Amino acid sequence: MHSRVPETQAPADRSRSALIRRIAAAGIGIAAGAAFLYAALRGVDMAAVGQILAHGNWGVPAIAVLCGVGLFIGFKSRRWRMLLGDAETTTTRELLRPVAIGLLFNALLAHTGEIARSIIVNRKYGLPIPTVLISIAVERLFDVLAVLALATIAGAVTPVPSALAPPLRVLATLACAAGLLLAACLWQPRRALSILKLSTRWLPDRGQAWVDRQFHHAFDGIEPLRASHRLPVAFLWSLIQWGAIAWSIAWCGRVAGQPIGPALAVLVMVGMVVVFMLPNAPAYLGATQIAFLAVLAPVGISRAGAIACSAVYLLLFIVPTMAAGAFALVGRPKTT
Repeated sequence: MHSRVPETQAPADRSRSALIRRIAAAGIGIAAGAAFLYAALRGVDMAAVGQILAHGNWGVPAIAVLCGVGLFIGFKSRRWRMLLGDAETTTTRELLRPVAIGLLFNALLAHTGEIARSIIVNRKYGLPIPTVLISIAVERLFDVLAVLALATIAGAVTPVPSALAPPLRVLATLACAAGLLLAACLWQPRRALSILKLSTRWLPDRGQAWVDRQFHHAFDGIEPLRASHRLPVAFLWSLIQWGAIAWSIAWCGRVAGQPIGPALAVLVMVGMVVVFMLPNAPAYLGATQIAFLAVLAPVGISRAGAIACSAVYLLLFIVPTMAAGAFALVGRPKTT
């Protein structure tokens, strides 16, 4: 009789714990964003920022930034379809919706978008969630490799700010470790799978069987990359995708009348990648400002000019990206 009580309460307890964790994560992100924003705006002449924005070029440069939003989402969707194996059940156009929704969730609460788009693809196409998640993990690896490659090229043109050097070294180390792990799983899948299974020997038989299924689904997720042409193509799509962001940043400089060339735009993008890895406030408020300021101020752009550029990026790139995700979420197709 009494043994049923914990069973009925367990789901509620888990839901309550998950809600508490989400609230705590949101609170930490808002606090971090507030701290970033205070650090970025401290001592900035906000009247000067207002003047820069009021006299900005909101014509062709602004349209170019908006075009960058569309290109980024489109390229990201195309690369993801390739990482999923160009399955006949999916098209790049159909993946635009989960990608946009994922970007919205990430902007609202850091690192939740990957789960959101995994669930959407799982429900719509029946792909196992571990398979989808491993494709996203591989996607993240290619993101880091592309960002490091672009940072190396930009660093040959203009000095990398000292604040970015330590995070770039950490990213390079993590990318190397992840790359070696991926290579082992691609070229020695049976051995890698047997090693992973050793970690489940302490589980009961049912638990081992469940975990083994998840491992096999995960290995199915990297199966498309065993085709020799997919690795360089995935890397190329990654470069193009992140190039679209650098494009938008450079045009944000033109809107605000600040000299942000391609190399500086890439370094600002790298700065945002680094800061976005931390807990963030909604719409990356604060983190965006600190990234622009950390890169642009050392090269002679005024603090007011750097903050103005970050405001343009917020208005013309982040907000439209979130709006696209909200539109995709509200306009979801009806299920039958």
